[in-house]
Amino acid sequence: MADKEMQTFAALVIQFRSGLLKHAQRILGNAADAEDLVQHALDEAWKERLHLQGPEAFRAWTGRVINTRAISLLRHHRAEQRKAVNAGWVTVLADDPEEVEAGELWTFIQEKDLREAVARLPPQQREVFHLRAQGRSYVSIGAQVGRSTGTVGWWLHQVREQLRERLQPIAEERRLSSVGTWH
Repeated sequence: MADKEMQTFAALVIQFRSGLLKHAQRILGNAADAEDLVQHALDEAWKERLHLQGPEAFRAWTGRVINTRAISLLRHHRAEQRKAVNAGWVTVLADDPEEVEAGELWTFIQEKDLREAVARLPPQQREVFHLRAQGRSYVSIGAQVGRSTGTVGWWLHQVREQLRERLQPIAEERRLSSVGTWH
């Protein structure tokens, strides 16, 4: 009986896996996460195999598992991104880490300022910046976004320039107002 169950399940996986993977990729926008999500759905389907009668029930049930789990993952990802945006990101603004240590100017930047500036970045650059701020390497980021490490480096350079352009005037104004003016 176990062999028959395995054969039936394997046939369903072969029949629907490709469609489930495409569905997960459309939702998540990331092939690696989609692969993990489909594997999770198939693991759950194996546990529920006795209750899934027929191919349509299998397809519908695994699709619901993917939808539910994807929504949860996206919510978690958004929450993590919100937490990750903080003044510590200023280190990502520097081409040279020593520049940040010497740059007390950046102490005048508030989290709100940084969030607003990051939100204005083009979507691909914003994603690359978020990944770099999480400590990911250029190679890792490139693999995730489907770009070369050179492209990732160029985008991060552009991000640094754009953020400096937006944040430096704010920081300078705050520094001057904190010192006060002497006549």
